[in-house]
Amino acid sequence: MKYYEQIVKNRNSCRQYADRKVDNKVLNELLKYYEDEESVLVDGIETELRFYVGTVWDELRKSVGYNGFCIKAPAYMVIFSDVADHYRENAGYIAQGLTLKLTELGLAACWLTINDAYGAKTALDADTDKVVACVVAFGYRDPQDQAKKADKKSLDEMTDGFKYGQDIDTDLFYRELEDGLRAIARAQSFANKQPYRIIVDYDQISLIGLPDEETNENDRRLNYGIVMFNFFAVMAAVRPQPPKWSFEPVTDRDLGLPADVTYVAKCKL
Repeated sequence: MKYYEQIVKNRNSCRQYADRKVDNKVLNELLKYYEDEESVLVDGIETELRFYVGTVWDELRKSVGYNGFCIKAPAYMVIFSDVADHYRENAGYIAQGLTLKLTELGLAACWLTINDAYGAKTALDADTDKVVACVVAFGYRDPQDQAKKADKKSLDEMTDGFKYGQDIDTDLFYRELEDGLRAIARAQSFANKQPYRIIVDYDQISLIGLPDEETNENDRRLNYGIVMFNFFAVMAAVRPQPPKWSFEPVTDRDLGLPADVTYVAKCKL
């Protein structure tokens, strides 16, 4: 599939950027995508997209980054959001659409951990009543960037059939569904921990969260939004009516979940 092979599969995080300004044409294309084409995960949550180009890094790094390190980039993309149920997942979903748009435009990006949302908002001097929900650094990749592409879990490692921990017969996959699931396995996550799994059934898939002490609550929920967008985007490329994710609980079947894992969301196929 063109979208999976050319966009999702080629989306890799970047930690070293060329000294090249991101011009207004790119920012306008991203804004147009956000306003006219972007899908949302949760209806009714108001968000704002803002770009910061240039000199915000010195202040932003005090509240954003992980392991004491904030990536210095030509530009930063910030999603501000109302606080509501699943607002972080929604922000991650929206921002992942934008990072894949950046990939399509030939730019690179890297998600940043928010250590202090209030401090980040202060550093950005943001005049809004919304909170900082996610921050993404972006720009043109430095040709000298030697960062190793992160290893990701295989599709087999990521998926169960019908119940948690149960092997799945890959012959059960619809042909177009397989790349959608591979897009989940390719999704970005904090420190590439990928603390989630997918349970595949005939009529739906379920996203399951795994315990991971290194991933904080904000990053965990952003992870889920990224995963859900990747699957949606690939399916939207092949189906006139792509499946939509729902946070409604699963009540019509037993997923066989252990006590230490968490049901997140389901997607009817």
